[in-house]
Amino acid sequence: MLTIDVIRAAQNNDLAATAAVIEATDSRVAVLADQAARRMAPHGGARLADYREEFTQVGRIAVWELLSRFTDDTAEAFLRLTYTTVDNRLKDAVRDARNVVAGADENAMKTFAAMVEAADGDVYEAAKLAQTLPPKGRRLSADRAEAARLAWQGTVSIDKPMGGSNSSSVYQNSTLADFIPASDEEPDGEIRPKVGVGAASEAVHVLMRYVTVPKDEKAAAALSETLSACVWGYPTLPAVEALEDVVRVPSDPTERRYVLDAMAVLRSAVSTATEGALADDLRDVRDERMAESAEKHTRVHDTLKSMGQAQRDVLRHSFGIGGATDFGWGDGCDMDGLCEALGMTYANVKAHRSKGRKAFAKRYVAAVALTGATSYAAVLEAAAAANLKPAGRK
Repeated sequence: MLTIDVIRAAQNNDLAATAAVIEATDSRVAVLADQAARRMAPHGGARLADYREEFTQVGRIAVWELLSRFTDDTAEAFLRLTYTTVDNRLKDAVRDARNVVAGADENAMKTFAAMVEAADGDVYEAAKLAQTLPPKGRRLSADRAEAARLAWQGTVSIDKPMGGSNSSSVYQNSTLADFIPASDEEPDGEIRPKVGVGAASEAVHVLMRYVTVPKDEKAAAALSETLSACVWGYPTLPAVEALEDVVRVPSDPTERRYVLDAMAVLRSAVSTATEGALADDLRDVRDERMAESAEKHTRVHDTLKSMGQAQRDVLRHSFGIGGATDFGWGDGCDMDGLCEALGMTYANVKAHRSKGRKAFAKRYVAAVALTGATSYAAVLEAAAAANLKPAGRK
């Protein structure tokens, strides 16, 4: 078991103590690295293992760096800080990996520079070597290697002359800018969805993989027909609304995130503007639904702010509200991770979540009633009474 004495020894560069700290934190690093890897490769495959290995190294480095700035006096505080630090570092790593097409990170450039030397200056050969030659943990994925190559070569000015001694007369006095299509015409006013067909199709495939088929035959048939229709054609508003009615969100935190993200993509595929971006005479039901959703989000956050900190923190981390780490709830809840993140015992977390859900429901219903929607408030109150009583779900 990790103790504060071992942590202090590790801070004084004791190799055995440092190894003990790494070993004590390796399990949570592995869990967080796996979650980060699945954000990059949600459908598994060979790239999942590569990302998992890469993110595990990133997490271990974050733990090692944390040792130099840890000043608290308990091992429990160090473990809590470890979870938060590694989680935030891996979120940054995922963002960097997703944005790698726009550039290359510093570590990738260092690896690529070594490979350029090994390839005698051939940048294309260096991009291949960077994926296999470096030791594990330093190898680049295909995307990172390509981004590093582009960054190494630099940008090409659009004013660069196209001509040369062997160029045809067409290119002799031309630049790249002369061959870039341009138009002075005004846009035709067509309103396009926020995401394209490819993203929508990918979202449908995610739903096909992770959504549980309803037991009700009618709902199951509606789910199958709607998903099939969306795969072969662009999703329509009625189809997305039908999915929202029949899709059941999984209890597993990771799968739930995939499903919710996929539904958000489909909603964007049938939405053409953010709330408030259109004149009143151009509004339709999609914009009204977006405004209603924004209002609900604001009401949820305001309700949470009115609650005690312990109950508020447990609820935020149970449902991933406001950017908090989503540990889930019910059968798919990571109670150990939730307890460590909040510094609470199992019994405290369970009690705060049970009481917090009841307090939230009561305050949220009151907030809805204040808007004048008394009928809707009555429905919510009845649903809360049915779901939060001892015989219902805690």
